[in-house]
Amino acid sequence: MVYDYKELLDMKNKGIKLDWDTITKEQLSHLFIDEGIINSMIADLYDVDANKVRYKRSKWDISIYSSEYFYKLFKDDNQDVFDMLDKESFDILKNKDNIDWISIALTHYLFRNGPVEDMHADGKLSQDDMKILNKYMVNRIAGLLKLANDNEWLKIRLMLSYFKLFGQDWDKPEYDTEDIEQIYNSNIKALYNE
Repeated sequence: MVYDYKELLDMKNKGIKLDWDTITKEQLSHLFIDEGIINSMIADLYDVDANKVRYKRSKWDISIYSSEYFYKLFKDDNQDVFDMLDKESFDILKNKDNIDWISIALTHYLFRNGPVEDMHADGKLSQDDMKILNKYMVNRIAGLLKLANDNEWLKIRLMLSYFKLFGQDWDKPEYDTEDIEQIYNSNIKALYNE
């Protein structure tokens, strides 16, 4: 969970020790990029030297020269453009005519470009296996998108409720948006530099 500076300060004032060694990249980025909290204030919050904050920011590329910072500047200066692009994106995603290509793109993002590709390259899965798996994924994603597009939310909810019974002993999911953020930030940086 990512906290605002004020929330962290309140925790510290209540006697909760904020552990610098376990701070996440998302938390540090939020403080520095989103809230504009300077190194010394972050250091005071976590009871560390400001050089430790500088070092960790440098290690994680959290700086005023990072793509995230360019994105924030660009968005702050162009909120009306972002609102228009968000609406346009929603309209594209809700258009039934786009379900096919969106399903294929999501299959690549969610499945094909991950560990299964390594398994295929190592000869653990044949080309025919890959075709079967890819087709299965595309069809399942297309089915979900069609239900969402048709506002069949109860069907999706019931399906999720059924499948939530399985995999309860799996590791807790980690929010993996790294590829999405890279693609997004590189596009925003290109817009910002135009």
